[in-house]
Amino acid sequence: MAKTLNTFLFGDYRIATATSGRSGYKHTFGGAHDRKGTSREDCNGILIHLLHRLDLTDPAVPIAIPGVRWLPFYYCFDFRANDLGYQLISDEELVTFFPEDDPNVSQEESWPDDNFPPEFPESPIKIAPRDYDPTNLEDAFQWAGAFGIGKLSAPDQATAKARVSEIMDSLGLGIPETEEDFEQALSRPFMQGKPDGPCLNPECSNRKTRGQLISIALMPAEPVRGVHTFGRWGGGVQLIFQMCPKCYTIRVSNQCD
Repeated sequence: MAKTLNTFLFGDYRIATATSGRSGYKHTFGGAHDRKGTSREDCNGILIHLLHRLDLTDPAVPIAIPGVRWLPFYYCFDFRANDLGYQLISDEELVTFFPEDDPNVSQEESWPDDNFPPEFPESPIKIAPRDYDPTNLEDAFQWAGAFGIGKLSAPDQATAKARVSEIMDSLGLGIPETEEDFEQALSRPFMQGKPDGPCLNPECSNRKTRGQLISIALMPAEPVRGVHTFGRWGGGVQLIFQMCPKCYTIRVSNQCD
């Protein structure tokens, strides 16, 4: 899934896709920074990149943020940061947060590829609903990492748990036992399990609590044809965008196959 040209959007038990194409809502991929707070000076000398910029007035977008029309997806491809957090103050301003306790980062500026672009070429994007039924076993199993399986009937929930137990056992990862184990094991479409990092906003009460963020988007390494966000060798990397339900801070992390 990570190698398709689809960015998946999640919200309110709905899924949509963001793909290349034109619409009346002027969604875009790439381009220059779209608001105050995104410059190097505002980000402790780190360059962040604008990916999708989505108009939340489009009814096909299953995401809502109070007081915000334009939702930008940003990420830091500089290896000095694995995760990025940002809170949208308005359509003109945001504030960024970087984890301070991640040991697996570079001390010097470094990039996925030589001559990494300071920004990606801007291109139009269209949003379309994707079929998804949370009461359908196959749909719920495929997207359990985003929505869980709580909308399934009791027999179908048991079937989903038996299926993931067989998969985990075949991989030598052990069979889930508790409800928490099953919640973590039922993690598709995320390649390395459901992310559970806390909110990165130091002013938020979720800053010390894991597992509270809501997944809102999953982006492949080639979100538009010909643009390889993680360089020549990063085709198996996906970006996961999550949002804090209390302060609406967005946390972006990456996983790879």
